[in-house]
Amino acid sequence: MENIKIMGAGLSGLTAAINLTKAGYNVDVFEKRDDCGKRFQGDLEGLENWSSKMDILHEIKSMNIKINFNCSPFKKICLTDGKEILENTCDKPVFYLVKRGTNEDSLDQGLKKQALESGVNIHFNSKKNSENMDIISVGSAENKPTGSVKGIRFESESDDIAVSLLNKEASNRAYSYLLITNGYGCMCSVNLYLMGNAVNRYFKKTYEIMTELFDINIKNVKNIGGVGCCLLTPKYVKKGKIYTGEAAGFQDLLWGFGMRYAINSGYLAAKSIIENKNYKKLIKQRLSDRLKTSVSNRYIADRFKDRYSSFLLEWAKENKRWRDILYRGYNPSLYTRAIYPFAKLNLALKYKNFL
Repeated sequence: MENIKIMGAGLSGLTAAINLTKAGYNVDVFEKRDDCGKRFQGDLEGLENWSSKMDILHEIKSMNIKINFNCSPFKKICLTDGKEILENTCDKPVFYLVKRGTNEDSLDQGLKKQALESGVNIHFNSKKNSENMDIISVGSAENKPTGSVKGIRFESESDDIAVSLLNKEASNRAYSYLLITNGYGCMCSVNLYLMGNAVNRYFKKTYEIMTELFDINIKNVKNIGGVGCCLLTPKYVKKGKIYTGEAAGFQDLLWGFGMRYAINSGYLAAKSIIENKNYKKLIKQRLSDRLKTSVSNRYIADRFKDRYSSFLLEWAKENKRWRDILYRGYNPSLYTRAIYPFAKLNLALKYKNFL
């Protein structure tokens, strides 16, 4: 029975491990922290459900992953510039809220439980050299951060809500969000090309706007935050090692949704080993079009700056099928295909310290 070694017990690493073990491989996963999800603090994140016509939960099940974690479907979402609030209820979930971290009902702990049940050997507090690994799944630690998140998690008696705030004083080149489900909430500012203490003033403005617009009733506050990365040219295989998730640079460069990419890339890494197929080719068949579209979308957003947010708000007023429009925006068109080479070059030159 062949042995496979994986560095990193995140979403992509555990997805790969589960699939490989079920196919009969002996799998060892080496994680530098003392538990799965330790880089998070109970954050709420959106498992996006608009970039593919297949529901993300069905897609996850098709990759041999059980839904043994808490996930709350959201069909109703709000969009605001800090003044006007637009609401829309879609016919299908726009995303599923999942908890990240060491909480028992988190996505990370759910995958950990499945991995252990399938026979995966997880070695915590293990800082192994990557030279002996077959799959590298170490998240953003492998590359330079592209953006950062600053915020809080809290308890609340408020109704469930999902809000996206587009305001240049509340976020640098991205957005802020407020998420509450079942008495538990997160409020964060997402900032591209910005790290460190500079993000604090953006979150301060986010908090000011959100608490003024919504009756949130915040209690038991804990600070949360972190970084993420995206590569304009993804790292598929290097020195014979397969790279997955953020370690490979698989991330949505427009708004930073990366969990779907992580799970898919872990599954495809396992598939490439089990079926002796080319990993890069598998990724290109399933993910590359959307990854390239996100580069074009980011270039457009940066090019038009504040006018881009204004356009989105006007679009939201005139169109009621928000999820369908998001699907079209996240998948390639003649226009996004045409500008992709220029967009990639422009971003590479302009943000060479980040991308």
